[in-house]
Amino acid sequence: MARREFPRSIKVEVIRRATRDGITYCEKCGGLAKRFQIDHVIADAHGGEPVIGNAELICEACYAVKNPKDTTIAAKIKRVEAKALGIKRPTVKIASAPFPRSDKPKHERPMLPPRKLYEAIG
Repeated sequence: MARREFPRSIKVEVIRRATRDGITYCEKCGGLAKRFQIDHVIADAHGGEPVIGNAELICEACYAVKNPKDTTIAAKIKRVEAKALGIKRPTVKIASAPFPRSDKPKHERPMLPPRKLYEAIG
């Protein structure tokens, strides 16, 4: 399922909501948000809708913490769903057709002389 983005009108409303006196603030930590993301409070993969009540403006620092957690939870939801549908991981490695052995000898690199650790200054 593709991620459903917020419509432009919702993005504008969220930015207005997070801006006071011409300065945009993070709605999660309250810090100054020079660079920000408009993110789902409840992730789209978890059933969150792209509506104003599920949108928040968060700074890059908060997003860097929240995004990996959302990704982990979404992956677990997919695994649980697959298990409920009876989809199993393959238990045996899928064998590929064997490649014929090459008659060429392996190219060996010439040995380099050992490096001097110290050189006499003189």
